[in-house]
Amino acid sequence: MNLKHYYRQQFLELITQFEHHWEEDPLYHYGFRWHSETNSSYKEIFQISQFPDETLYMIYTIELPDTYKQTNIHDVVRSASSPYELSMYYFADKILLSACVCIDFLQQTSLGFLNQARGELIDLVFSAIQIQNI
Repeated sequence: MNLKHYYRQQFLELITQFEHHWEEDPLYHYGFRWHSETNSSYKEIFQISQFPDETLYMIYTIELPDTYKQTNIHDVVRSASSPYELSMYYFADKILLSACVCIDFLQQTSLGFLNQARGELIDLVFSAIQIQNI
């Protein structure tokens, strides 16, 4: 069993015990990806990804509605200090906010990473303030 499959199996065992709401995406080609819609205000994505000639990464993403474009979320994320690589992607109808870690630097289980990354990203989201148009 290679490392990618080891972490997939670990994640499956952990979500069976603790977070039953994750659904695997069978069409993802660069490893494994799961989606969760437990809350109407945001969606979650968890990936165990490996691109050709790259190392293995774990990525946790929150999908935020486009109303967050009217906040200072960009400044909050840009100034954040995190053990993870943080990324933000703007689309017409949403924002994706991601935390990523190379498997070489992983210091917990896959679900441990997801929960720590979730906590950090939610702290950032709730630190953002509405920008008033004058």
